[in-house]
Amino acid sequence: MFLDHRIGAKHISLQNLKTGFPSHVKGEVDKQLKKLVRQNPVLMHPTSYGPQYALNPRKLQEIVKISEN
Repeated sequence: MFLDHRIGAKHISLQNLKTGFPSHVKGEVDKQLKKLVRQNPVLMHPTSYGPQYALNPRKLQEIVKISEN
């Protein structure tokens, strides 16, 4: 999401987010995404066509530090 600039109002669906991962890890992607939403570096935007996800613009410095590791 960081490389695609999915920050704030620019969001992505869970199905589209999982397209870049192998099928055997897609369940783990679901778990980790829920964890990141609870910790707040990822925001969930409820929409009429399903939940959408984006990076929290207020946590960008923290996200950059995590992505560098």
